[in-house]
Amino acid sequence: MAELTSLNLISKAADMIAAAGLTVVSTGAGMSRESGVRTFRGEDGLWREYKAEDLASREGIRKNPELVWEWYRERLKACEELEPHAGYHALARIQNEQDTLPVITQNIDGLLQKAGIRDVIELHGNLRTASCMNECGAPNVRMTEDLFKDLPPRCTCGSILRPDVVLFGEQLPQQALKRAFRLADSCDLMLVIGTSMVVYPASSLPLIAMRQGAQVIEINPEETPLSSLDGTLNLRGTAGTVLPEIVKAVFG
Repeated sequence: MAELTSLNLISKAADMIAAAGLTVVSTGAGMSRESGVRTFRGEDGLWREYKAEDLASREGIRKNPELVWEWYRERLKACEELEPHAGYHALARIQNEQDTLPVITQNIDGLLQKAGIRDVIELHGNLRTASCMNECGAPNVRMTEDLFKDLPPRCTCGSILRPDVVLFGEQLPQQALKRAFRLADSCDLMLVIGTSMVVYPASSLPLIAMRQGAQVIEINPEETPLSSLDGTLNLRGTAGTVLPEIVKAVFG
C-alpha cells in the first residue's frame, strides 16, 4: 500500500483520472530525487557546494567556462547513469492508455523521456544539448562525451557553447511557457508531483487550473502551499510508491 495514503484516497484519485477528459501533469525536483538526482534545495542541494552565479549564469560561463563545463559534465554523467523509478513508468502507462498526457516539468535530467514518456514540456531547458553563447544560428549540439574532450567546448563559429538549460537571469522558453499556461487553463485534472510549489511560474499552474474548475491531485511526501487549498486531493507519499498504486487501481 502507498505510504501514508489510504486505500480510499487511491481509489478516489483513480476515479478522477478515469473520468477526466484532459489530464495534465506538473513535476518538480522531488520526482527526480527518487531516482537519485540531487536537488538544488534541501540538505544535499548542489547550491550548498557552489555559488549559483558561478555555475549557472552567462557571467559564470564567461568568467570561468572550464569550471562551469566540468560541473555540467558531471551532472550529465550522473543523470545518464540513473534510471527512472516506478512512478515514471506509471505515468508512461497512463499516457499509453489515454493516448495523451502532457507533462510539464521543471526538471532538466531527461528521466521522463528515458521512461518513454512523450509530449514533455521542459520549462527550465534540458541537459541533452548545448548552443552558441553568441547565438550565431548554428544548430544545437548534442551533449555527448566527445563534446567534453576540450574544455570549454566551442561552436563552429569559435564562440563558447552553453548548456541549453535556463540560466540565472534568463527568461523561461516562451513557447514552452505559453503551452504550459494553455494546458493549465484547459485541463480537467492536474497531477502535481514532487514540487515544492515555491518556484514561479510552475507554482501558478495548478492555481490556474483550479480557477478554471479543474481538479488537482497532489503527490508529495510533505505538505506544500497547495495542500491546504480547497479542491486539492492530497496523497502523502513518494511518486514511485503512490503512482503505481493509482495506475493499478485505474487499469488493473
